[in-house]
Amino acid sequence: MGELEEIAEGLENVIMGYEAEEPKDEARRRFTYSFNSDLDRAEALREDLLERYEGSDLTSETGLEVVNSEYGAFLHGEEVVDKKFVKPEPSARDLLSDLKLIYGIGEVRERELKDNGYEAVDDLIDHPRWGKRASSLLNEIGNGDPVRTYDLLSRWKPSSHPDFLQFSGLFREEDFAFVDIETMGLSNQPIFLLGLAHPDGGEARVHQFLARDPSQEVAALNAFTDYMDERRLVLTYNGLRFDAPYIERRLAYYGINWRFTQPHIDLFRFARNTVCQCTRNCKLGTVESSVLGVDRDLDVPSSQVPDFYRTFIDTGNPGPVLPVLSHHRQDMLSLFDLYRVLAEVSSDGD
Repeated sequence: MGELEEIAEGLENVIMGYEAEEPKDEARRRFTYSFNSDLDRAEALREDLLERYEGSDLTSETGLEVVNSEYGAFLHGEEVVDKKFVKPEPSARDLLSDLKLIYGIGEVRERELKDNGYEAVDDLIDHPRWGKRASSLLNEIGNGDPVRTYDLLSRWKPSSHPDFLQFSGLFREEDFAFVDIETMGLSNQPIFLLGLAHPDGGEARVHQFLARDPSQEVAALNAFTDYMDERRLVLTYNGLRFDAPYIERRLAYYGINWRFTQPHIDLFRFARNTVCQCTRNCKLGTVESSVLGVDRDLDVPSSQVPDFYRTFIDTGNPGPVLPVLSHHRQDMLSLFDLYRVLAEVSSDGD
């Protein structure tokens, strides 16, 4: 069990304040319904945290370490979590069976060709009309580079097409990076927490980069990009619209020209077209509880995360930032499981 997992369990026990003889589910029910709104609940949580952690130090409570770089200091945490990673295992034949990857072939023409025995792109090499284009396509993807395969798919398919999930299996496990950030607002406010998680031999290795105040943002950003440069596939939840451009804008603010050049799978776009049809909305928290079975009864509402962080800055008390770190950690771990579910759904069409 990692530091933040222990913190989350400890907070649950302390904040609910249940007696040993009282059933845990009943205690959770009392805590959940004793306030009129999420705001009341969040405020009660913040006050309890401030009282409990008064005089404590963030590094000693979390295991985060101070890192000094050319851009300044920041906090870095690395945790290994027992988390199985499952990815699709497509074959080259699966990819080449889509004749529509050849320019000029649409659904009708593909059906005609397959009716005449051309089941895959390599079958068309000697075709009088499509042979040259088939050979060119085979040469383009012949080196087995999944990035080039993704570039090819991107020419003809929307970013939410199921093939992107299926052929993400062409990447090695060590290529994956599940990314999430926390910001002080929604309009070019500083990023105070960045994270990436990646598979590591049957486990998940979770990295968190925390700025103890906005002056440390650039140091945390730069350290994050160093880790990202080692990854070849980015996975986020609504990251194409939010996380990725937000990170790039904040780096540009400091005069750093860095871009996400890796293929990017935005799981929100796949969830919206599949599992969100069975949920009341497509927020990650809703998908977690409805599809993944994740219980976040004591979580900080996303809208309150910036306020909890500001309280930490203003008071120096680490209490309010602890559930934010736990919230952020869970976001990344949930993306592991959501990726697996969505890949399965895209594979069987159920």
